[in-house]
Amino acid sequence: MLSSKLEEGMLEVVIGVDSLDASNATEAKAELKDLDLQGMDMVVLNMESVNFIDSSGIGALLSFYKQMNRQVILRKPTATVLSVLELLRLHRVFEIEAD
Repeated sequence: MLSSKLEEGMLEVVIGVDSLDASNATEAKAELKDLDLQGMDMVVLNMESVNFIDSSGIGALLSFYKQMNRQVILRKPTATVLSVLELLRLHRVFEIEAD
């Protein structure tokens, strides 16, 4: 579900699912929790493959944000995901990187 690459103190994690929802949010949350974040200044979650997110997916993202205690960037959220983030005002919590 997740793949990651390390570049100069930044970890980019690609969330490789079409939907981040109740069917897989627990697995995503566990995989995010297991990431080795030692020495990371920031983490980028690449969301370009995610076309749908529900409250369970939002919960997984927020849980990871709380665990991080450092900058979390959501890269390339689709229009549908971005509208949910904005509706919940989470664009004020996460840094959103459109392109």
